[in-house]
Amino acid sequence: MLWKNGQPLTAPAFDRGLQFGDGHFTTLTIRHGQVLWWPLHWQRLCQAAEKLELPLPPQATITEFLQTIASTQPQCVVKLMMTAGDSSRGYARQSQAEPPWYASVSPIPEVPAHPLKVQLARLKLAEQPAFAGLKTLNRLEQVMLAQEREQRDCDELVVTDQSGALVESISSNLFWRCGEQWFTPSLAQAGISGVARTQLLNENILGKVEIVRAGTDVLFTADQVFLINSVLGPRAVAEFQGHLFSAPILPKGVSTWWQSEISFSL
Repeated sequence: MLWKNGQPLTAPAFDRGLQFGDGHFTTLTIRHGQVLWWPLHWQRLCQAAEKLELPLPPQATITEFLQTIASTQPQCVVKLMMTAGDSSRGYARQSQAEPPWYASVSPIPEVPAHPLKVQLARLKLAEQPAFAGLKTLNRLEQVMLAQEREQRDCDELVVTDQSGALVESISSNLFWRCGEQWFTPSLAQAGISGVARTQLLNENILGKVEIVRAGTDVLFTADQVFLINSVLGPRAVAEFQGHLFSAPILPKGVSTWWQSEISFSL
């Protein structure tokens, strides 16, 4: 089901989010009737709104809507989409005091228990520092990456930018360990700064994580690798391009932390 400004609706054909991808979004989960990491999701929306020069509805309006959803669907995924509103033609925006926002609700997907078989994506992400880190509505790269994954013998793809630097997987952030040190890719040129990645770093679960610009060769010397997003949580990687990792499991601290986070209201 789709909501516009909190009311059930079908998306209008002239919405700029539909025409041009002119907008941004965040995807959150409601677990046990509580929104997981809402302050970080709101922060993400605010940061994107500032960079894209789009106003946001009052936080209280969104919060009230989420509370209503949580009261009837205590375990679900909610996608919140902010757009620049309607325009008949042309790229220029038409002035609108309150551009619309949309929401959709779906079940929380089941996560396979087995560690992932990962390959390197053939498609590379464009480098655009102005929008790097933002979750804009322009997701054509991820659509084509998902298509590529379906055509290959793997569970997930790791993606690089045009320079060959590691960025992320299709819809998750990437972490790897060499010896005692954990790393995650820099997102200064491309990629999405996920809420789960931010929370993991903020809580110092892995100790001091180095944010680096590195090529795919580092994964062949890594001891442990996992992917993470706020819907699927952390997922261990067993192999990359046929290379088997010595520890194809989640770090104990990460697994314990995640279980604690998603059962916080019990």
